[in-house]
Amino acid sequence: MGIGDLRKLDEVAIRKIWPSETEDFSPWLAENISRLNDTLNIRIEVEELEGPVESFKLDLSGIDRVSQRPVVIENQFGKSDHDHLGKLITYAANREAGIVIWIANEIQLAHRAGVEWLNKISPPEMSFYAIDLEVFRIDDSQPAPHFRLVAGPPPGKRREITPVDQITPRNRRYQDFFDRLRERVLELQPNFTRARGLPQSWWALGTGRTGFSLVASFTIDAKFRIEIYIDTGVKEDNEFALGKLEENKPTIEENIGQPLHWDYLRDSRLSRIYAAIDGSIDDDERKLEELIGWGAPMMINFREVFAPLIKNIEMGTST
Repeated sequence: MGIGDLRKLDEVAIRKIWPSETEDFSPWLAENISRLNDTLNIRIEVEELEGPVESFKLDLSGIDRVSQRPVVIENQFGKSDHDHLGKLITYAANREAGIVIWIANEIQLAHRAGVEWLNKISPPEMSFYAIDLEVFRIDDSQPAPHFRLVAGPPPGKRREITPVDQITPRNRRYQDFFDRLRERVLELQPNFTRARGLPQSWWALGTGRTGFSLVASFTIDAKFRIEIYIDTGVKEDNEFALGKLEENKPTIEENIGQPLHWDYLRDSRLSRIYAAIDGSIDDDERKLEELIGWGAPMMINFREVFAPLIKNIEMGTST
């Protein structure tokens, strides 16, 4: 190709591609979240669009499958402004998000500094991102969206994704199993989650609060568990939260339909509440199908029972 064959790169107006931020762009982003993941080197699974935050509506929310942190995303057509920065912080606080993302056509310099400052003062488990949304076209080509990272956390706050070519056959079996479990869950409750399984022995979903996850997992002693996994980063706070939930033990177990294990894990930082049955990823197809049949409704029941209680725990009184 000679110099004379080079093409011109043109920027396309955002509203020519997505006339409405709410009705067009947010649904497109939910279906194409991998494009944003590639830019940020994280693995967001979108779980909800236009979710309620008191009297407001949050554009997108989900979970990062690598760090298991809740994610909130605020979209804005046009230049960044104070109003949307305020919304971003409000949504992050109410959802206790660990990853907070602001997408606009242009992140202004003052707001870039604000996001950088939030990263500087926030705890290690919180990360803030500011993203410019651009769309380009070469001559008459199809428009190509582009996410440009303007501000983000320092390298110490970022976690890397395991390359696909390093996935072992056993971990591939885990991923296949949890994808099947997800399909069964969605048959029972179609809007339960968008999160997919990863090549590991557990599948974790958000509960709406940082430090509390809904987890399906295989254990080294050949058990398959559905659990509430509590890890706020502080052992005393984890035990305090478990204690507050245990105050409702009779009602919880009645609603779940069976006794549960309330495990303070004295030799570990985390705490958990779980139901378990015998099962291993090495079981035959009949047994794996049995595990899915038990686990899918149990996951739905766990979230319905525990999520409102988790939301109302008043932390900080353990010290």
